[in-house]
Amino acid sequence: MDIKIGLLVKNRITLQDVVLHSKKLNKKSKSQLEEMVVVDKQGIKGLSKERRKKLEAYQHLFYLLQTNPTYLAKLIFQMPQNKSTKFMDTVIFTLYNYASNQREEYLLLKLFKTALKEEINSKVDQIQDIVTGNPTVIKMVVSFNRGARGQNTLRQLLAPVVKDIMDDKSLIINTSPVDVYKAWVNQLEMQTGEASKLPYDVTTEQALTHTEVVNKLESSIQSLRAVTDKVLTSIFSSLNLMP
Repeated sequence: MDIKIGLLVKNRITLQDVVLHSKKLNKKSKSQLEEMVVVDKQGIKGLSKERRKKLEAYQHLFYLLQTNPTYLAKLIFQMPQNKSTKFMDTVIFTLYNYASNQREEYLLLKLFKTALKEEINSKVDQIQDIVTGNPTVIKMVVSFNRGARGQNTLRQLLAPVVKDIMDDKSLIINTSPVDVYKAWVNQLEMQTGEASKLPYDVTTEQALTHTEVVNKLESSIQSLRAVTDKVLTSIFSSLNLMP
């Protein structure tokens, strides 16, 4: 039933669909649904004084949660990892009405920004933690953009530049000194047909003592910067197309 009501918010089904689904509900759920239908037909005037007061209290609560994202940002990180996705789908996105208009879209993005700051302050000790960890905020953004609107926008913005990058067979990016060193040693052995006298297992510091490795790393970094610039240019030049 919660899913059916949630779909109402997404404008995917009509209230009649929910009514049809109510035939499978118990008496208490049917009673609640009938009240929804009455309120839908009569508006706020159909509410009793007590219910209207309760509605106003909820309005104040939701307004506070929407406009001050600190509360939800902190709450998100108190949720168990296995429940965070469901919490975001059933609570967060519903509260922001699935960013159906500019105001709610802005407020949801503001929540993402606040939550990301909160996560960095509480969980990130080193730069690599951002890559090796499993950021909750990233899961939120991915979940939000899985909708048709988000997918279409990302496809329009990034598909051409990503295809160019993938089709560039000459593009080699490897920023690991040890991996670059091992690839270089393998290349030497293939060229000479003899086993290299250089040690195969080395530390990062040892790998960086070889000029060839340093040169290859610098080339990879330049290629990475060029690719990154392409992606950023594609994004920044199309900001007006973003939902």
